[in-house]
Order: sequence, then structure tokens, then C-alpha cells
Amino acid sequence: MSRFYLVIGEVLFVAIVCIVAFVMFHQKPPIPNAVRADIKLAEPRDQVYLQRDSDGRLQYFIWHSGAAAEKIDGDQLADRLYAAGSQGGILASLGASSTVVLFWLGVGLFGQILFTGRMIVQYVASQRKGTSVVPPMFWWMSLIGSLLLLAYFLWRRDPIGLLGQAFGSFVYLRNIIWILEGHRVPARVAVETAQD
Repeated sequence: MSRFYLVIGEVLFVAIVCIVAFVMFHQKPPIPNAVRADIKLAEPRDQVYLQRDSDGRLQYFIWHSGAAAEKIDGDQLADRLYAAGSQGGILASLGASSTVVLFWLGVGLFGQILFTGRMIVQYVASQRKGTSVVPPMFWWMSLIGSLLLLAYFLWRRDPIGLLGQAFGSFVYLRNIIWILEGHRVPARVAVETAQD
């Protein structure tokens, strides 16, 4: 594979991630003149918005994905936050209020375990050889972990995580391609080597 295509592929990949991130983060609020509040509710897709009325008082709205906004007062919002937080357990403290959230937490956790575990694989391989080596498993764990984290950060709408994983995943893929290209030995050369 020529280097030109790899550079073009990397530029396209990062550009697509940036465009997706821009579209995700540059959304207009569904409620005119409202500001989104970063508050976790029991339903992960519900969003809290604040808006000033004509008297200058703050109004709270909960926007349900695909439905109309629900206007509530401060006490009702506090009751919902208390109810969501009092469900208890370790999953609730992680924000796992539904199976969708639990699934994405699992994706992110598995991606992070792979991404961290790659260093253990590299350490063990280096200890066995007595010198610094990077085994192929390191690159595979890096790529899979990076892609899982990229998906998780897209779901979380986390621009820092997206930028952190977007470039690296292409580097990991390129190293895997180099490893696979190195393992391709033409049949004639393999036979000649075996006869020697």
C-alpha cells in the first residue's frame, strides 16, 4: 500500500471524526434562547435546559429525545435528581441508569482495559527478550481498544477523547498493516528457503 494512500486515508479519517464531532457539538438547543445544563438524569438522552422568562426568572425544561420539552420548576428538578441518585448501587454511581448506558459503559470499560493491557503485554514481551520489543499483540490491542474508546467518546460527546483516539487508531492500523505485509512470503521464496 503506498504511503500516499495512507496519508490520504489518515486525513480523511480525522476529517470525518472532526465533522461528526462538529455536527454533534454544534447543535442548536431545541428550546429557543435556552442554555443546556450538564445534569445527568435517569434517562441518558434527556437534557436539562435553562431559559430566562420575561420576568428574568429561570425556567427549567427537560427535553426528551424525539418528544416535546417538559417545563418544570426547581423543586421538581431537584426531586428528579434526588430520585435518580437515590437508586443506589455501584451502577447508579457510575450513571448506569438504563441498559443503553450500561452497554456503553461496558464498551468504554472494555476498550480501556484493552488499551491499558497492551502495556502489560509489551512489558512481559520485553522482559522475556531482555530488551525493548513491541509484539504484534500490542498493536492489535491498541487498535481494538482505541476504536472501542472512539465509539464510547462519540456516544459521550467527548471532544477531548475523540481527538485523543482519532489519530492514534490510524497509527495502530498502519503498524498492523506493516506486520501483515512482513508475514507475506511468496511461495517460491518460502520453498527455496526451506531447501537451503
